Amino acid sequence: MSITTAIITTDCIATIDQPVDCLLDAMIEAQHRVGQITWDTIAAERAHGTYRSPAGAAAPITVVDTSTTTDLLDTIRTWMQHA
Repeated sequence: MSITTAIITTDCIATIDQPVDCLLDAMIEAQHRVGQITWDTIAAERAHGTYRSPAGAAAPITVVDTSTTTDLLDTIRTWMQHA
């Protein structure tokens, strides 16, 4: 099994049992194996507040995509335009 996309919220990072460095190490390893990694931070205001944290507040979403295409990012941008 391989993970090609991770959507990681601030709340998710706060609840990770292992140190955040482990998550960063995993991202770096993914970049090493795939040869490309796309980092894109989508601000909460760009999503018009459609994504909410468990507490109900607007939250930024960071998309880490190890795909060699921009298909995921293009889909998210289209979704945000219609939100």
